[in-house]
Amino acid sequence: MRSLAAAAMLLLAAACSGPAVTPAIPQTEIEAAAANIVAYPLSLDPTCRDGRAIAYDQCSNQMDLYTAAVDRAKAEGKAVLVIIGAEWCGWCRAFDAHLKGATGRYDHVTKKRRGDVSRDALELVSYTAQNFVVVHIEDDYAPGADEVVAAASAQAHFHEKYPTILALSPEGKFATKLDHPYVKIQISGPGAYQGYDRSLVLKELKRLHKAALPA
Repeated sequence: MRSLAAAAMLLLAAACSGPAVTPAIPQTEIEAAAANIVAYPLSLDPTCRDGRAIAYDQCSNQMDLYTAAVDRAKAEGKAVLVIIGAEWCGWCRAFDAHLKGATGRYDHVTKKRRGDVSRDALELVSYTAQNFVVVHIEDDYAPGADEVVAAASAQAHFHEKYPTILALSPEGKFATKLDHPYVKIQISGPGAYQGYDRSLVLKELKRLHKAALPA
């Protein structure tokens, strides 16, 4: 009886899940738009630590990354989006994945609804590419993170919580801070999930950009 009940539950779950939905925007189009985002470091040294880093340079002086990002922002008339964190930080990896246009496992539209996130993903990466130069600042192994915070005049806004996401002017000075608790989606227990509400992230990025480059 138990095996029959278990089989019935599996069938019910499969029926409720329904057929897979074809995304409105192909993933290739989202990734092509995300490829236009300028993000420092531009490349990672495979000999640095275990060589598995995806977003954070764990060996170089972080001031060099900050300086390069500010120079690029000045040249292109963009704001600087500083993401202070570490490679092992799950929230940092999730935020980076959203900026790169990852969908798939990140299919929560809101905390209460899952579905096709492709339109929001394309809008988010396109806005980021057009308006920001992104720089990942590693605050665990690499030197220079404290100096970056000081150079950006952001000491009062960084409390060693990852990720801390700051908007800077094209000159590299603090403008405002992203409200991380507001944009994240966290679900504990069965169906645990850790990601972001893209529409809220986009809303925050527009606020950050306005603060960094006021009209």
